[in-house]
Amino acid sequence: MRKSFLFAVIILGFISMPLVSDDGWGSLKGSIVVDGAAPEISKEKIDKDQASCLSGKPAPDDDNLLVGPGGELKDAFVMMYRKGTDPTPAIHPSYADAKKQPVVLDNKNCRFVPHAIFLQTGQPLEMRNSDDVGHNCHIITFNNEENINLATKDSVQVTFTDADKTPGNVVCDIHNWMDAIILVRDEPYAAISKADGTFEIKNIPAGTWKFQFWHKKTGFMKKLDVPNYKVGKIKADIEVTIKDGETLDLGKLTLPASSIKKK
Repeated sequence: MRKSFLFAVIILGFISMPLVSDDGWGSLKGSIVVDGAAPEISKEKIDKDQASCLSGKPAPDDDNLLVGPGGELKDAFVMMYRKGTDPTPAIHPSYADAKKQPVVLDNKNCRFVPHAIFLQTGQPLEMRNSDDVGHNCHIITFNNEENINLATKDSVQVTFTDADKTPGNVVCDIHNWMDAIILVRDEPYAAISKADGTFEIKNIPAGTWKFQFWHKKTGFMKKLDVPNYKVGKIKADIEVTIKDGETLDLGKLTLPASSIKKK
């Protein structure tokens, strides 16, 4: 009985060990666009500290849904998908220095900037307040929670030890229109789409991996159309093969506008 237990522990240990990427490294990229008319974007309801938060300007658009003139979708998360028994990916040396650099989340004009962030476990998150009014950063994910008060021009750093399967929320309990999105992962293989809808994940170990797609207004993007790939109906994942020295370009990925939540 004891020998069987020790054998199982050893096997599980080997499964979870980071793989050495003897086959090299490659990259993954693409662009995400909305097909059809996206829901109308509402204005933020700025009902507090208006002199500082508005500075005489009109209320800004809700930043939870940012779609460009050609349907380009911003702030969609593309992230490696692993089940508990899947091998741990090797980490390219280029990520070692990047992990030491803080990811900055600023409070600026009573909004979180940037609206969506990604960081690794153990990587510093620097929360700043560039405003002349106080804020707090209340981070709520499945496995992590921090509630940091920030005086004007203040900054605080925190780190997280637990990874999350999906992005979580950052809110300001003082100004209830303020929110952001945060993803914490052990591995660095994730990206957030830019204003032009593009994303790229560099230096992925060569081999076969799964990646999934998520946006705050859709959750897992199960109706996303990825040319030449089948998208999982539950976790919105695709299986790709990364080759050494090559960039796998998924091309234009389209999301039906009807799949976007209006509220």
